[in-house]
Amino acid sequence: MKIINATLAKQTFGELLNNAQQEPVAIQKHQKDFAVLLSSARYQELLAFEDQCLHGLAVLAEQEGFIGIEASKNLLDSI
Repeated sequence: MKIINATLAKQTFGELLNNAQQEPVAIQKHQKDFAVLLSSARYQELLAFEDQCLHGLAVLAEQEGFIGIEASKNLLDSI
């Protein structure tokens, strides 16, 4: 992952966007990570991975006896 400071990121924004297509770019402010810029394709991959993980956890929870989706909705609606 490339690292760039915020001032340089502002000055070379077009290049920064191009670099982010190849690999994530960390943007630092006061020598601390402030943000990470990544391609839209990589972001979509991360969202899909997150969905898979959460689905797996939900299935496991239901198998272990936690309340199901409908019961969860009813509980939240009652609050």
